[in-house]
Amino acid sequence: MTTMVWAVACVLIVVVGIMAGRGITSKQWTGGDRSMGPVAVGCVLAATQIGGMSVVGAAQNGYVGGISASWYSIASGVFLLVFAALANVLRNRMPSEKVPDYFEKRFGVASSRLYTYAWLVMGFIYIPIQLKTIAGIIQIVIPSLNVHLAVVVGLTLAALYTGIAGMKGSSIIGKITCFGTYILLAVFLATKLGQFGGYSGLVAQLPATHADWMNGYSFARIFSMMLGGTLGGLVFQTFMQAFLAAKDEKTAATGSVLGYVLAAPISVLCGIVGMMALAGNKELGNGSTAFAWAINEYASPLFGGLILALATMIIVATVAAMILACGTMLNKVYTTQINPKADEAKSLKFTRIASIVFAYATLIAAFAIPSASLTSMFLALVYSMTTPFSFSLLGGVFWKGASKAGSIASIVCGLITGICWQVFSLGYIMESVYAIFIVTFVVGIVVSLVCKDKEPQQA
Repeated sequence: MTTMVWAVACVLIVVVGIMAGRGITSKQWTGGDRSMGPVAVGCVLAATQIGGMSVVGAAQNGYVGGISASWYSIASGVFLLVFAALANVLRNRMPSEKVPDYFEKRFGVASSRLYTYAWLVMGFIYIPIQLKTIAGIIQIVIPSLNVHLAVVVGLTLAALYTGIAGMKGSSIIGKITCFGTYILLAVFLATKLGQFGGYSGLVAQLPATHADWMNGYSFARIFSMMLGGTLGGLVFQTFMQAFLAAKDEKTAATGSVLGYVLAAPISVLCGIVGMMALAGNKELGNGSTAFAWAINEYASPLFGGLILALATMIIVATVAAMILACGTMLNKVYTTQINPKADEAKSLKFTRIASIVFAYATLIAAFAIPSASLTSMFLALVYSMTTPFSFSLLGGVFWKGASKAGSIASIVCGLITGICWQVFSLGYIMESVYAIFIVTFVVGIVVSLVCKDKEPQQA
C-alpha cells in the first residue's frame, strides 16, 4: 500500500511539472523572462534550499546527535534574508539570469568561463550527493531496489520534468512540495509524538546530549554555516536564477523572505523524526535511513506513502534545480562558444537534451560516493566551489576598484585553498569556509590594488 501511494503521488507530481513545459520558450525554460510571482519565487528558493540535507540529512543528524540537527536549515538559509536586503542592487547589476553573464560583463570572458566550468564540475558531484539522500527513502518504500537502482529512479524523476519544463516546472513543483511537505510533517509529529509522551517524553528516552541544541555545534561552526551559506548563496546559480526570475525587485525580496520562512524550520521537524527513529530502533547504523524508517514505522500506509512521496519530491526539486542550473550553463556554452547564431528553437532543444544527458552522466559519480556523513560532504563541496567566486561578485558589485586580474587571482587561489583544505583535512586549523573566504578576499583586494584595470568597468 505504501509503495503504491508513493509511486502514484510521485508520478502525478512529475506529470504536473512536465505539463508546465508545454509551449515555453528558451527564456521561459531558464527563467530569463522574469515573470515569477513572490510565492513561486519563495517556493523555488525554499525547495532548492531544503533538499536532502535538510530532510534526510537532518533526520540522520537527529538520530546521531539530537535536536542540534536543527541548525543546518536555520543557519545555512540566512542568505535568503541577505537576498531580500540586496534585492535592488543585485537585480539592477545582473544582466541576465545567468551568473557568468555578470562576470563576463564586469571582468571579462576568463572569469565567466572559470565560473561556468567550475559550476559544471560542482554539479557533477552535487547532484549525486542529493541523489544518495533520495535513495534512502526509495529503498524503504521499495525494499527490492538496491541503492544504485534507487539513485536512477530519483534522478529520472528530477530529469524528466526539468529537462522539459525548466523553471516553469520547478515553479509548480516547488509550490506543491513545500506546502505539502510541511503540512504532512506537522500532522505526523502532532499525532505521533504522543506515543513517546510528547517531545519531553521522547528526549527522556534518548542520551542526554540529544536534548542539547548545541550538541556538536560551537558558535564558530554555526557562524561558518551562515557565512558559507551567504557567500555561496550569492554566487549559487540555482538560487540566483530563481531570484532573478522574479518579475521585479519587490517580488524578489518578498519571495526571498518567504523562502527563508519556509526553509528554516524544516530541519527542526526532520531532526525530531530522526530522534523518534532512534527511540524506536537503535540498529540503523549511521542513521542515513532514519527519516524513511520512522515514517514507514509510525504512519499508516496511506499517510506514510504521501509523506515519503512529498519528501522524495522536495529532494527531487533540489536535484532538479541543479540540473536546471547546469543546463543553463550548458546553454551559455552553446550560445556563446558552439553556435552563437542558434535560433530560439535550436537553443531550447539543445538545452533540454544537454540537461538530461548531463544529469544521467552524474550517475558515474553517484555510484562512487559513500552514503555516510552526507551533510559534511555536501557543505565541504559547496564551500570549496562557491566561496572562491564571492569576491568577484560582491567586490564587483560594491567596489569599483575590483579588477579583472583581482577576480581571476581570487577565484584560482580560492579554489586551490578549498581543494587543499579538503584533501589535507585542515579543518582542525579552522573551518574551511573561513580559510577560503580570507584567501579569496585578501588576494582579490591586493591584486586589484596592484593590477588596476586601465579602463575599470562600472561596478
